[in-house]
Amino acid sequence: MTTRAFTTSFEVRFPEVDSYGVVWHGHYVLYFEVARNALCAAFGLTPADALAHGYKVPITRVEMDLKRPAKLDDRLEVTAVLATSETAKLAMTYEIRRLPERTLLATGATEQVVLNPAGELLLTLPAPVKTLVARVLAFQRGEAEPVSTKILPPQ
Repeated sequence: MTTRAFTTSFEVRFPEVDSYGVVWHGHYVLYFEVARNALCAAFGLTPADALAHGYKVPITRVEMDLKRPAKLDDRLEVTAVLATSETAKLAMTYEIRRLPERTLLATGATEQVVLNPAGELLLTLPAPVKTLVARVLAFQRGEAEPVSTKILPPQ
């Protein structure tokens, strides 16, 4: 079965490039975050929502493999795929491609854990995060479309 990836796209902006007109390597991690945040928003739980309810979801691991450079004004497509996990963590993989030809520029992965309002590591995902994960995994299996209905009530 093919896993359907969540995709977002945007243009490379001037402050993201170095004096050679090439995207600085650290911005690729930012592009992963742009995709991750867009995915979470599309399925009803933004980082701001989680934070407003006392949850913190820090990154505990980042991997990145740069293949080709992105340049000023390139239109980039970033895909994100959430992995299923037996533990209380969120693991995602990413691809960054240049449009329109979809040339692969970088791949990567992140892992996050969830902390409660006291800053303690949660050993199971809280109900709102479980709902987010279920929505995303259903989308990836092709069983559902994004549901941006908020998971948590406004604070």
